[in-house]
Amino acid sequence: MSANGTAKSMKAIVWEGKPFQMAVKYQPMPKVEDPNDVVVRITTAAICGTDLHTYRGLSGSKNPPWIMGHESLVLSLGIVSQLEESTAVTAIIVSAASKAIDDFGVDLGGTQAQYIRAPFADSSCFKLPPGTEHDLDYVLICDIFPTAWYALDCSGFQPGDSVAVFGAGPVGLLCAYSAILRGASKVYSIDYVQSRLKKAASIGAIPINFTEGDPVTQILAREPRGVRRSCDCVGFECLNNELEPQEDVVLKNCINVTEPTGGIGLIGEYLPPTGPTPGAPLSTGKEGIFPVPIGLLWTKSLSINGGIAEIRRLQPILQDLIESGRAKPSFVIDEILHSLHDVPDAYKRFVARQIGKPVIHLPHPNSDLDQRGDGVTNGDVTSQDLSI
Repeated sequence: MSANGTAKSMKAIVWEGKPFQMAVKYQPMPKVEDPNDVVVRITTAAICGTDLHTYRGLSGSKNPPWIMGHESLVLSLGIVSQLEESTAVTAIIVSAASKAIDDFGVDLGGTQAQYIRAPFADSSCFKLPPGTEHDLDYVLICDIFPTAWYALDCSGFQPGDSVAVFGAGPVGLLCAYSAILRGASKVYSIDYVQSRLKKAASIGAIPINFTEGDPVTQILAREPRGVRRSCDCVGFECLNNELEPQEDVVLKNCINVTEPTGGIGLIGEYLPPTGPTPGAPLSTGKEGIFPVPIGLLWTKSLSINGGIAEIRRLQPILQDLIESGRAKPSFVIDEILHSLHDVPDAYKRFVARQIGKPVIHLPHPNSDLDQRGDGVTNGDVTSQDLSI
Protein backbone atom coordinates (compact mmCIF):
# COMPACT_ATOMS: atom_id res chain seq x y z
CA MET A 1 0.00 0.00 0.00
CA SER A 2 1.44 3.40 -0.92
CA ALA A 3 1.94 6.14 1.65
CA ASN A 4 0.09 8.72 -0.47
CA GLY A 5 -3.25 7.03 0.16
CA THR A 6 -4.08 5.99 -3.38
CA ALA A 7 -4.28 2.26 -2.65
CA LYS A 8 -7.59 1.13 -1.14
CA SER A 9 -7.88 -1.38 1.63
CA MET A 10 -10.70 -3.04 3.53
CA LYS A 11 -11.20 -4.64 6.93
CA ALA A 12 -11.43 -8.41 7.25
CA ILE A 13 -11.29 -11.21 9.80
CA VAL A 14 -7.95 -12.93 9.30
CA TRP A 15 -6.65 -16.28 10.53
CA GLU A 16 -2.90 -16.04 11.10
CA GLY A 17 -2.26 -19.62 12.17
CA LYS A 18 -2.68 -18.91 15.89
CA PRO A 19 -5.19 -21.28 17.55
CA PHE A 20 -8.12 -19.58 19.29
CA GLN A 21 -7.25 -16.18 17.84
CA MET A 22 -8.86 -14.17 15.06
CA ALA A 23 -7.63 -10.75 14.03
CA VAL A 24 -9.25 -7.69 12.46
CA LYS A 25 -6.84 -6.58 9.75
CA TYR A 26 -6.74 -4.25 6.81
CA GLN A 27 -6.36 -6.24 3.61
CA PRO A 28 -5.99 -5.17 -0.04
CA MET A 29 -9.28 -4.54 -1.81
CA PRO A 30 -10.08 -7.48 -4.12
CA LYS A 31 -9.99 -6.80 -7.84
CA VAL A 32 -11.62 -8.30 -10.90
CA GLU A 33 -9.08 -10.72 -12.34
CA ASP A 34 -11.18 -12.43 -14.99
CA PRO A 35 -14.12 -11.37 -17.21
CA ASN A 36 -16.35 -13.74 -15.21
CA ASP A 37 -15.43 -12.19 -11.84
CA VAL A 38 -17.43 -9.75 -9.76
CA VAL A 39 -16.32 -7.79 -6.72
CA VAL A 40 -19.12 -7.16 -4.26
CA ARG A 41 -19.82 -5.47 -0.93
CA ILE A 42 -20.72 -7.75 1.99
CA THR A 43 -23.87 -6.76 3.87
CA THR A 44 -24.52 -9.89 5.93
CA ALA A 45 -22.13 -12.71 6.77
CA ALA A 46 -22.20 -15.64 9.17
CA ILE A 47 -19.72 -17.56 11.27
CA CYS A 48 -20.01 -21.26 10.50
CA GLY A 49 -19.16 -24.30 12.57
CA THR A 50 -16.65 -25.20 9.86
CA ASP A 51 -14.79 -21.99 10.72
CA LEU A 52 -14.29 -23.35 14.22
CA HIS A 53 -12.16 -26.23 12.91
CA THR A 54 -9.75 -23.57 11.68
CA TYR A 55 -10.12 -21.50 14.85
CA ARG A 56 -9.12 -24.53 16.92
CA GLY A 57 -6.05 -25.02 14.71
CA LEU A 58 -7.21 -28.35 13.28
CA SER A 59 -7.81 -27.68 9.58
CA GLY A 60 -7.10 -25.19 6.85
CA SER A 61 -4.70 -24.23 4.12
CA LYS A 62 -1.01 -24.88 4.64
CA ASN A 63 -0.12 -21.23 4.27
CA PRO A 64 -1.78 -18.64 6.53
CA PRO A 65 -2.82 -15.89 6.76
CA TRP A 66 -6.15 -15.88 4.98
CA ILE A 67 -9.55 -14.19 5.30
CA MET A 68 -12.19 -16.28 7.03
CA GLY A 69 -15.76 -17.06 6.05
CA HIS A 70 -17.94 -18.57 3.32
CA GLU A 71 -21.53 -17.48 4.09
CA SER A 72 -22.73 -14.04 2.99
CA LEU A 73 -25.25 -11.80 1.31
CA VAL A 74 -23.68 -9.03 -0.71
CA LEU A 75 -24.69 -5.71 -2.21
CA SER A 76 -23.53 -5.36 -5.77
CA LEU A 77 -21.99 -1.95 -6.48
CA GLY A 78 -21.71 -0.84 -10.08
CA ILE A 79 -18.26 0.65 -9.58
CA VAL A 80 -16.74 -2.69 -8.63
CA SER A 81 -19.07 -5.22 -10.16
CA GLN A 82 -20.50 -6.42 -13.43
CA LEU A 83 -23.86 -7.03 -11.77
CA GLU A 84 -26.65 -4.47 -11.61
CA GLU A 85 -26.20 -1.74 -9.02
CA SER A 86 -27.97 -2.29 -5.67
CA THR A 87 -28.92 -5.88 -6.49
CA ALA A 88 -28.64 -8.39 -3.66
CA VAL A 89 -26.95 -11.68 -4.50
CA THR A 90 -25.48 -14.50 -2.48
CA ALA A 91 -21.86 -15.50 -2.40
CA ILE A 92 -21.89 -19.23 -1.86
CA ILE A 93 -19.59 -22.15 -1.31
CA VAL A 94 -18.92 -23.15 -4.89
CA SER A 95 -20.25 -26.64 -5.51
CA ALA A 96 -18.37 -29.37 -7.32
CA ALA A 97 -20.71 -28.85 -10.26
CA SER A 98 -19.46 -25.32 -10.82
CA LYS A 99 -16.36 -24.23 -12.70
CA ALA A 100 -14.57 -23.03 -9.56
CA ILE A 101 -12.69 -25.61 -7.55
CA ASP A 102 -11.95 -23.91 -4.23
CA ASP A 103 -14.35 -22.66 -1.57
CA PHE A 104 -14.57 -19.06 -0.50
CA GLY A 105 -12.07 -18.62 2.29
CA VAL A 106 -8.48 -19.91 2.30
CA ASP A 107 -7.67 -19.62 -1.40
CA LEU A 108 -10.23 -17.18 -2.80
CA GLY A 109 -10.54 -14.80 0.13
CA GLY A 110 -13.33 -15.22 2.64
CA THR A 111 -16.63 -13.49 3.25
CA GLN A 112 -15.97 -12.16 6.76
CA ALA A 113 -14.78 -8.97 5.15
CA GLN A 114 -16.14 -5.82 3.57
CA TYR A 115 -15.66 -6.99 -0.01
CA ILE A 116 -15.00 -10.23 -1.84
CA ARG A 117 -14.09 -11.28 -5.33
CA ALA A 118 -16.52 -13.92 -6.57
CA PRO A 119 -15.04 -15.88 -9.48
CA PHE A 120 -17.27 -17.52 -12.08
CA ALA A 121 -20.13 -15.32 -10.92
CA ASP A 122 -22.62 -16.99 -13.25
CA SER A 123 -22.36 -20.16 -11.16
CA SER A 124 -21.20 -18.91 -7.75
CA CYS A 125 -23.70 -16.06 -7.32
CA PHE A 126 -27.38 -15.62 -7.95
CA LYS A 127 -29.71 -12.66 -7.61
CA LEU A 128 -32.36 -12.36 -4.94
CA PRO A 129 -35.64 -10.46 -5.14
CA PRO A 130 -35.80 -6.88 -3.79
CA GLY A 131 -36.32 -6.27 -0.10
CA THR A 132 -34.58 -7.25 3.12
CA GLU A 133 -37.37 -9.18 4.86
CA HIS A 134 -35.67 -12.55 4.36
CA ASP A 135 -32.01 -11.53 4.56
CA LEU A 136 -31.28 -13.59 7.68
CA ASP A 137 -32.91 -16.60 6.02
CA TYR A 138 -31.09 -16.09 2.73
CA VAL A 139 -27.66 -15.98 4.35
CA LEU A 140 -28.29 -19.53 5.57
CA ILE A 141 -28.88 -20.87 2.06
CA CYS A 142 -25.27 -20.00 1.31
CA ASP A 143 -24.25 -23.16 3.16
CA ILE A 144 -25.87 -24.61 6.25
CA PHE A 145 -29.51 -24.92 5.16
CA PRO A 146 -28.60 -26.77 1.93
CA THR A 147 -26.08 -28.86 3.87
CA ALA A 148 -28.73 -29.85 6.42
CA TRP A 149 -31.22 -30.67 3.65
CA TYR A 150 -28.57 -32.68 1.82
CA ALA A 151 -27.93 -34.80 4.92
CA LEU A 152 -31.47 -36.12 4.61
CA ASP A 153 -31.00 -36.73 0.89
CA CYS A 154 -27.87 -38.74 1.65
CA SER A 155 -29.75 -40.84 4.19
CA GLY A 156 -32.36 -41.80 1.60
CA PHE A 157 -35.10 -40.01 3.52
CA GLN A 158 -38.74 -40.47 2.50
CA PRO A 159 -41.85 -38.82 4.01
CA GLY A 160 -43.02 -40.77 7.03
CA ASP A 161 -39.53 -41.92 8.03
CA SER A 162 -38.24 -41.60 11.58
CA VAL A 163 -34.94 -39.73 11.86
CA ALA A 164 -32.16 -39.36 14.42
CA VAL A 165 -30.02 -36.25 13.96
CA PHE A 166 -26.73 -36.30 15.84
CA GLY A 167 -25.68 -32.77 16.70
CA ALA A 168 -27.96 -29.82 17.46
CA GLY A 169 -25.68 -27.06 16.35
CA PRO A 170 -26.97 -24.86 13.52
CA VAL A 171 -26.62 -27.59 10.86
CA GLY A 172 -28.11 -30.27 13.09
CA LEU A 173 -31.05 -28.05 14.06
CA LEU A 174 -31.70 -27.27 10.41
CA CYS A 175 -31.46 -30.96 9.54
CA ALA A 176 -34.12 -31.76 12.16
CA TYR A 177 -36.17 -28.80 10.89
CA SER A 178 -35.82 -30.03 7.30
CA ALA A 179 -36.97 -33.51 8.31
CA ILE A 180 -40.07 -32.02 9.91
CA LEU A 181 -40.74 -29.88 6.83
CA ARG A 182 -40.40 -32.96 4.63
CA GLY A 183 -42.85 -35.08 6.62
CA ALA A 184 -40.83 -37.16 9.07
CA SER A 185 -42.92 -39.19 11.50
CA LYS A 186 -40.52 -38.55 14.40
CA VAL A 187 -37.28 -36.61 14.69
CA TYR A 188 -34.76 -37.15 17.49
CA SER A 189 -32.18 -34.42 18.13
CA ILE A 190 -29.08 -35.63 20.00
CA ASP A 191 -26.76 -33.20 21.80
CA TYR A 192 -25.79 -32.18 25.33
CA VAL A 193 -26.04 -28.37 25.23
CA GLN A 194 -29.32 -27.50 26.92
CA SER A 195 -29.99 -24.36 24.88
CA ARG A 196 -29.66 -26.38 21.68
CA LEU A 197 -31.94 -29.15 22.93
CA LYS A 198 -34.50 -26.57 24.02
CA LYS A 199 -34.48 -25.07 20.54
CA ALA A 200 -34.82 -28.54 19.00
CA ALA A 201 -37.87 -29.19 21.14
CA SER A 202 -39.35 -25.84 20.09
CA ILE A 203 -39.50 -26.98 16.44
CA GLY A 204 -41.06 -30.33 17.28
CA ALA A 205 -38.03 -32.60 17.62
CA ILE A 206 -37.55 -35.00 20.53
CA PRO A 207 -34.44 -33.90 22.48
CA ILE A 208 -31.96 -36.57 23.59
CA ASN A 209 -29.18 -35.55 25.99
CA PHE A 210 -26.33 -38.00 25.47
CA THR A 211 -24.74 -37.15 28.83
CA GLU A 212 -27.81 -38.59 30.57
CA GLY A 213 -27.29 -42.06 29.11
CA ASP A 214 -26.30 -43.79 25.90
CA PRO A 215 -28.27 -42.02 23.14
CA VAL A 216 -28.78 -45.25 21.19
CA THR A 217 -30.31 -46.91 24.24
CA GLN A 218 -32.53 -43.88 24.85
CA ILE A 219 -33.85 -43.93 21.29
CA LEU A 220 -34.25 -47.72 21.08
CA ALA A 221 -36.43 -47.54 24.18
CA ARG A 222 -38.83 -45.52 22.03
CA GLU A 223 -38.09 -47.15 18.66
CA PRO A 224 -37.33 -50.87 19.27
CA ARG A 225 -36.34 -51.50 15.63
CA GLY A 226 -34.36 -48.28 15.44
CA VAL A 227 -34.98 -45.21 13.34
CA ARG A 228 -35.29 -45.42 9.59
CA ARG A 229 -32.69 -42.70 8.92
CA SER A 230 -29.84 -41.17 10.88
CA CYS A 231 -27.71 -38.12 10.10
CA ASP A 232 -24.24 -37.23 11.36
CA CYS A 233 -24.20 -33.43 11.67
CA VAL A 234 -21.16 -33.36 13.94
CA GLY A 235 -18.09 -34.64 12.12
CA PHE A 236 -14.64 -35.43 13.45
CA GLU A 237 -14.77 -33.13 16.50
CA CYS A 238 -17.37 -35.22 18.32
CA LEU A 239 -17.61 -36.07 22.00
CA ASN A 240 -18.63 -39.22 23.86
CA ASN A 241 -20.98 -39.48 26.84
CA GLU A 242 -18.19 -38.30 29.14
CA LEU A 243 -17.66 -35.21 26.96
CA GLU A 244 -14.27 -36.52 25.88
CA PRO A 245 -13.16 -36.39 22.23
CA GLN A 246 -13.93 -39.65 20.42
CA GLU A 247 -13.87 -39.28 16.67
CA ASP A 248 -15.74 -42.48 15.83
CA VAL A 249 -18.60 -42.20 18.31
CA VAL A 250 -21.25 -40.51 16.16
CA LEU A 251 -20.79 -42.78 13.15
CA LYS A 252 -20.95 -45.84 15.42
CA ASN A 253 -24.11 -44.49 17.04
CA CYS A 254 -25.66 -43.96 13.61
CA ILE A 255 -24.93 -47.57 12.66
CA ASN A 256 -26.30 -48.87 15.96
CA VAL A 257 -29.50 -46.80 15.99
CA THR A 258 -30.56 -47.22 12.35
CA GLU A 259 -32.96 -50.05 11.56
CA PRO A 260 -32.08 -52.78 9.02
CA THR A 261 -32.15 -51.55 5.38
CA GLY A 262 -32.17 -47.96 6.62
CA GLY A 263 -29.80 -45.18 5.64
CA ILE A 264 -27.18 -42.87 7.11
CA GLY A 265 -26.41 -39.34 5.93
CA LEU A 266 -22.85 -38.24 6.68
CA ILE A 267 -22.34 -34.49 6.32
CA GLY A 268 -20.36 -33.71 9.47
CA GLU A 269 -16.87 -32.78 8.31
CA TYR A 270 -14.25 -35.55 8.13
CA LEU A 271 -10.97 -34.50 6.54
CA PRO A 272 -8.10 -36.48 5.04
CA PRO A 273 -5.15 -36.38 7.44
CA THR A 274 -2.54 -33.80 6.52
CA GLY A 275 -0.45 -33.57 9.68
CA PRO A 276 0.51 -30.35 11.44
CA THR A 277 0.92 -27.40 9.07
CA PRO A 278 1.23 -23.65 9.64
CA GLY A 279 -2.50 -23.39 8.87
CA ALA A 280 -3.46 -26.37 11.06
CA PRO A 281 -0.85 -26.35 13.82
CA LEU A 282 -2.81 -28.59 16.22
CA SER A 283 -3.68 -31.26 13.67
CA THR A 284 -2.47 -34.72 14.69
CA GLY A 285 -2.28 -36.07 11.17
CA LYS A 286 -4.69 -38.83 12.18
CA GLU A 287 -8.01 -37.04 11.70
CA GLY A 288 -10.51 -39.12 9.76
CA ILE A 289 -8.77 -42.42 10.50
CA PHE A 290 -10.65 -44.69 12.91
CA PRO A 291 -12.22 -48.17 12.99
CA VAL A 292 -15.77 -48.60 11.70
CA PRO A 293 -18.02 -51.61 12.56
CA ILE A 294 -18.37 -52.54 8.91
CA GLY A 295 -19.68 -56.00 9.83
CA LEU A 296 -22.72 -54.52 11.58
CA LEU A 297 -23.22 -52.04 8.75
CA TRP A 298 -23.18 -54.91 6.26
CA THR A 299 -25.38 -57.34 8.19
CA LYS A 300 -28.01 -54.64 8.72
CA SER A 301 -27.94 -53.84 4.97
CA LEU A 302 -27.48 -50.16 5.74
CA SER A 303 -26.68 -47.58 3.11
CA ILE A 304 -24.38 -44.67 3.84
CA ASN A 305 -23.76 -41.57 1.78
CA GLY A 306 -22.33 -38.15 2.44
CA GLY A 307 -19.79 -35.52 1.56
CA ILE A 308 -19.84 -31.88 0.55
CA ALA A 309 -23.39 -30.74 -0.10
CA GLU A 310 -24.76 -29.90 -3.54
CA ILE A 311 -25.28 -26.30 -2.48
CA ARG A 312 -26.06 -24.67 -5.81
CA ARG A 313 -28.61 -27.33 -6.82
CA LEU A 314 -30.55 -26.96 -3.59
CA GLN A 315 -30.52 -23.17 -3.27
CA PRO A 316 -33.47 -22.43 -5.59
CA ILE A 317 -35.58 -25.07 -3.83
CA LEU A 318 -34.88 -23.60 -0.41
CA GLN A 319 -35.29 -20.04 -1.64
CA ASP A 320 -38.80 -20.92 -2.83
CA LEU A 321 -39.63 -22.42 0.57
CA ILE A 322 -38.47 -19.24 2.29
CA GLU A 323 -40.36 -16.90 -0.03
CA SER A 324 -43.56 -18.95 0.24
CA GLY A 325 -43.41 -18.69 4.02
CA ARG A 326 -43.03 -22.43 4.53
CA ALA A 327 -39.46 -22.23 5.84
CA LYS A 328 -37.85 -19.80 8.29
CA PRO A 329 -34.33 -21.17 8.87
CA SER A 330 -33.17 -18.02 10.65
CA PHE A 331 -34.60 -19.40 13.90
CA VAL A 332 -31.09 -20.81 14.52
CA ILE A 333 -29.55 -17.30 14.62
CA ASP A 334 -29.21 -16.03 18.16
CA GLU A 335 -26.84 -13.08 17.84
CA ILE A 336 -26.33 -10.31 15.29
CA LEU A 337 -23.03 -8.44 15.28
CA HIS A 338 -22.83 -4.94 13.81
CA SER A 339 -19.09 -4.55 13.42
CA LEU A 340 -16.19 -6.71 12.33
CA HIS A 341 -14.50 -5.61 15.55
CA ASP A 342 -17.05 -7.71 17.46
CA VAL A 343 -16.17 -10.89 15.58
CA PRO A 344 -13.05 -12.11 17.45
CA ASP A 345 -15.00 -12.16 20.73
CA ALA A 346 -17.91 -13.90 18.99
CA TYR A 347 -15.54 -16.68 17.91
CA LYS A 348 -14.55 -17.16 21.56
CA ARG A 349 -18.17 -17.45 22.66
CA PHE A 350 -19.15 -19.60 19.68
CA VAL A 351 -16.42 -22.16 20.35
CA ALA A 352 -17.48 -22.20 24.03
CA ARG A 353 -21.07 -22.93 22.90
CA GLN A 354 -22.31 -19.77 24.58
CA ILE A 355 -23.95 -18.71 21.32
CA GLY A 356 -25.41 -20.91 18.61
CA LYS A 357 -25.22 -19.05 15.30
CA PRO A 358 -23.73 -15.55 15.10
CA VAL A 359 -24.34 -13.36 12.06
CA ILE A 360 -22.48 -10.19 11.08
CA HIS A 361 -24.54 -7.33 9.65
CA LEU A 362 -22.30 -4.71 8.05
CA PRO A 363 -23.52 -1.20 7.26
CA HIS A 364 -23.95 0.24 3.79
CA PRO A 365 -20.82 2.23 2.90
CA ASN A 366 -22.77 5.50 3.07
CA SER A 367 -24.47 4.82 6.42
CA ASP A 368 -23.73 6.52 9.73
CA LEU A 369 -22.61 3.19 11.17
CA ASP A 370 -19.61 3.29 8.86
CA GLN A 371 -18.23 6.09 11.03
CA ARG A 372 -17.67 3.52 13.82
CA GLY A 373 -14.68 2.28 11.89
CA ASP A 374 -15.99 -0.36 9.52
CA GLY A 375 -15.63 1.76 6.41
CA VAL A 376 -13.18 1.24 3.56
CA THR A 377 -10.04 3.26 4.08
CA ASN A 378 -7.40 4.83 1.87
CA GLY A 379 -3.75 4.95 2.76
CA ASP A 380 -1.60 3.43 5.46
CA VAL A 381 -2.94 1.87 8.64
CA THR A 382 -1.65 2.30 12.17
CA SER A 383 -2.07 -0.08 15.09
CA GLN A 384 -4.44 2.45 16.67
CA ASP A 385 -6.78 2.09 13.69
CA LEU A 386 -7.19 -1.61 14.49
CA SER A 387 -8.07 -1.32 18.18
CA ILE A 388 -11.05 -3.49 19.14
